[in-house]
Amino acid sequence: MDALPEELQKALAELERDHESFEVHPGGANGYLVFARNRISTAQVAIKFYYGAPGERRHDEPRLLASIQSPNVLRIIDARNLSGEWAYFLTPRCGDGNLDDLIASQPSAVQAIDVALGITTGASAIHARGLIHRDLKPANIVCEGGIPLIADFGSVRQLAEGEADLPASGHSALYRPPESFETGRYGVRGDIYQVGLVTYQLLGGTLSYAPTDYFRKSDHKAYALLTDDFERSKFQDDVIHRRAADASLMDFGTLPPWVGGSAKTALRRMTDPNLENRLGNMADVAAALTHVRTDTLNWRWAGDIARLERGDRVIELRPLGDGNYEPMQAKGDAFRRIPSIPNTTLKELIRKVG
Repeated sequence: MDALPEELQKALAELERDHESFEVHPGGANGYLVFARNRISTAQVAIKFYYGAPGERRHDEPRLLASIQSPNVLRIIDARNLSGEWAYFLTPRCGDGNLDDLIASQPSAVQAIDVALGITTGASAIHARGLIHRDLKPANIVCEGGIPLIADFGSVRQLAEGEADLPASGHSALYRPPESFETGRYGVRGDIYQVGLVTYQLLGGTLSYAPTDYFRKSDHKAYALLTDDFERSKFQDDVIHRRAADASLMDFGTLPPWVGGSAKTALRRMTDPNLENRLGNMADVAAALTHVRTDTLNWRWAGDIARLERGDRVIELRPLGDGNYEPMQAKGDAFRRIPSIPNTTLKELIRKVG
């Protein structure tokens, strides 16, 4: 706590009347994030301290969070001014971490789609109030009991009456839609693009956070000649822009073989570089994902084993080390080989046993 500004330390001393077990979290942006437990209810809370000069937009984030009533948007417990520079607001602390944690756990195919649908519900509630989020990425979406909650409203802005877009946010180049690089503008379809990338990650697709992973051979050579940090950062963003513009950020070859054609079609429609060809609203996204869910079996990775749970039927496809897999089915407390299906590739086995 000693590393916090003196003003915030005094605020925490006041909060100690009702809270305990304070823990400073390094993930806070544009301020500080502190976790605590309410002494009476024992509820876990997150306290976000934020800094800003006086002005009508200073408290946008807590005001906007409080204005959205949705099961998939984080709710505000309390908000208070500390001074002309500092303020804070309290929200529930979500014990499951953020979406990066869920993605790392490799959720099942059905869970991935359900989470994506939840994000769509939250984003739809935001859009219904004429707001655009502009920064829908895994770090800004938390989970509680498997339910996704859009949590960071620092980039949310209100559309002016009669306007279809507004200035693009400069955050998170990896998730910026192509048009925001090209025109500096961002609309509803920008949020749809971001939900598409997040859905791809949830389904098991690889999206590296290291910009140099998107470099081609010529990019590496040009980058090595740069010495100025600003120029190097700009070069990285330009490469990301080119990959977004030619639809090569996502590598569908990294998706598990149980992610079928309907899912890939939905992902392409959500992230189409051509703004006019992209899905137009969150209702369209929800419809597309609902169709995908009806077309998807609940496969998941269990280590290097592909596992399907379908009612009381459990199947595991186990690697043999030669590129082929062996189909096994649960029988009581043990697994037995499925005799009618020969060992073959994972993709072929998924087609046969699904």
